Amino acid sequence: MNRISQLALLILDFYREEPQELQLLKPLRTCQVFRRWGVLYIRCHSQETAAAIKKACPAIADPVARLRLAKKITVLNNNSTFAIFPVDFSKISV
Repeated sequence: MNRISQLALLILDFYREEPQELQLLKPLRTCQVFRRWGVLYIRCHSQETAAAIKKACPAIADPVARLRLAKKITVLNNNSTFAIFPVDFSKISV
């Protein structure tokens, strides 16, 4: 049984009342999400999942920035880097 990581649940809960974003973030449920040294890593098990996460990265970056979880997001596929996205903290309203 695969459990969804707590960081993935945190991101999904951010959009709990927005069905379009939840549909976009559905592949996040199958990925392993962890952070280390200011980087949020999303490890995907297939190339298709990594491509879907890459497409959804702007939606992932918003809660990551608001909660100040990481400075950048790295999408991994088979332990190799698939995509890297910076997190823009300037969009946060205080």
